[in-house]
Amino acid sequence: MTFATLKSNVRSQVFPYGVPENLSTVINNYIVEALVHLQKYVPCFQQLNVTKTDVMSGGSVNSAVEEYVRTSVVAAPDGVINRLYTIDSDSDNTNSTSKFDERHYKQKSFKDIMEWIRGEEATDHLKVATDKSASSSTTDPTNVQVASQTSSDTEERAFNGMWAKYRNKLYIAPRLINSESLVIEWSGFKKTWADNDIIDGDDPEVQRAVRLYVTKEHARDWDHDSESYGFATSEFNDTVSEMIWECTQKDDRRQQIYPDQGRPS
Repeated sequence: MTFATLKSNVRSQVFPYGVPENLSTVINNYIVEALVHLQKYVPCFQQLNVTKTDVMSGGSVNSAVEEYVRTSVVAAPDGVINRLYTIDSDSDNTNSTSKFDERHYKQKSFKDIMEWIRGEEATDHLKVATDKSASSSTTDPTNVQVASQTSSDTEERAFNGMWAKYRNKLYIAPRLINSESLVIEWSGFKKTWADNDIIDGDDPEVQRAVRLYVTKEHARDWDHDSESYGFATSEFNDTVSEMIWECTQKDDRRQQIYPDQGRPS
């Protein structure tokens, strides 16, 4: 489910009559704290992180997406990237068959990215004309639409590309067009969530753990109810222990199905 759905479910379960207006932000912060806490103790909960970044946000360029020459630049996640691809929200665009058409990017070195840029510069693809009418494309990156350029400067969605990590940033080449979204699947510690980020919240134990965390924090900080705090804390710790045990069992089963090839038989 999405982070927004998880928040809505937990808030309605803990506060069936509605969250007090003055505590709305506090409760959201508790939910984030609960997810971070689960990642620390349940390794399996670090393996299903998905970050989706839209190039456009609310009709303007997303501040999370920068550009360097003809590459898109975003902050790198704090972990190991398993898969990186793009999706297109406009299925009518050139080179897009549907909004679910994934374009996968291969990991390269930052040197490869720089060589690709130099190759583009050598072919004059990076020059923007100032004496021609603007491109009619509505999905070009913003700095292509600025001023004027020839029709040959109109960019289409790339069939594939490359990405590299450098100084905690990801460089994606060629850059994304405005209707695209970048999707990163990775493993590691995640500390911030957007409403449309995917979370493994379908697991009842995950929702139970988050709900108990919010309950105990609220009982301690706002109700000053030590008895309720102690009960919710005990239940939360038991739930986390069960999640750790289940994660261990999954790892054991995985090793039985996919044994270490270097282990002697």
